[in-house]
Amino acid sequence: LKGRPGPDKQVAWADPLPLDEVKTVCRVLGASVNDVLLSCVAGALRRYLEGICEPTEGVEIRAMVPVNLRPPEHAGELGNEFGLVVLELAVAQRTSTDRLAATKTRMDALKRSPEAVATYALFNILGRGPKLLGDFANEIFGSKASVVMTNVVGPREPIYLAGVPIDRMMFWVPHPGRQLGMGISILSYQGKASLAVIADARLVPDPEAITTGFNREFAQMLRRVQAEAAKEQMP
Repeated sequence: LKGRPGPDKQVAWADPLPLDEVKTVCRVLGASVNDVLLSCVAGALRRYLEGICEPTEGVEIRAMVPVNLRPPEHAGELGNEFGLVVLELAVAQRTSTDRLAATKTRMDALKRSPEAVATYALFNILGRGPKLLGDFANEIFGSKASVVMTNVVGPREPIYLAGVPIDRMMFWVPHPGRQLGMGISILSYQGKASLAVIADARLVPDPEAITTGFNREFAQMLRRVQAEAAKEQMP
């Protein structure tokens, strides 16, 4: 997933997941929507590595995750107010349940840490200096992760363009620097969550394998939850 990227990019996107089904998994397993979606990304990456005969046991894949720091009263204003945290994706865990538990534990720890605020302050300092400082920061952050990943909450109601309702939205997060070969983005819109992948064509020539794995990972998790619910309802 890392290396010197070339000029060509590949994009792929998954079938959207109904948020009602995601929330069903959340209620049963005691996790947040974000925890469930990120653990599905980890499972998709594990499936991808196994598919190309790469080891997964003990493997660490770190994701650079933007964190919104804008207070609610400043919503809608121009400019960026976000920090970065480094999330170790639960790729080494063998089962979807273990991956979700590890993801929740790590995300809870990151929410309590000052990492996002510290990186935001660092960006403010470096952004006022010469370009050389910005390039240096890119190299530092790029060396700490393998992918850039973000999860954005979009509009709950349909958006219209020239009077026509927009059926689906997605976006591709950039993967800056000279080391990161892939960006993963999740956008929720109108009750559904969509995953999209953009990758360097040489480093990750088949990103659709990751998006397909994402859907399969969630389907497996949902079937497990539904089976447990059915057992509880049996006399």
